[in-house]
Amino acid sequence: MTETPATRPSATADDSGHGGLQTFVTAGPATIVADIAAAKGGLDLGPDPHELVCAGLAACTSMTLRLYANQKNWDISAMHVEVFHHFDADQTPHDRFERTITLEGNLNDEQRERLFQIADKCPIHKLLTAGARVVTTVGGE
Repeated sequence: MTETPATRPSATADDSGHGGLQTFVTAGPATIVADIAAAKGGLDLGPDPHELVCAGLAACTSMTLRLYANQKNWDISAMHVEVFHHFDADQTPHDRFERTITLEGNLNDEQRERLFQIADKCPIHKLLTAGARVVTTVGGE
């Protein structure tokens, strides 16, 4: 199977040019500043790369659950997803993502249990647990 290159990048990152670690990240129609904490040499002007991955998992989880609940006509009045990143040097893999899902609405126990199962089917959850290939090419010139 031949892979077709994307017509537009999913995300871009451009150095701010200020000599620090601040990076302008564009994903879809939005541009944000990514940085790292001041204690690590940045200016803490935006999320660090691990926080961006956490944001992707939180957003994908919420969207996946909302789509499923809408298809089933289940009543979710509010949803909150928190994702925490941990680095466990003594574990393999070292990175661990902890996800907490809070659902509000008129749901019975079976519906809640099913939604927690569906959360593991979100595409970013699958990507993080299965792994991915990264292919690097030289650009410019």
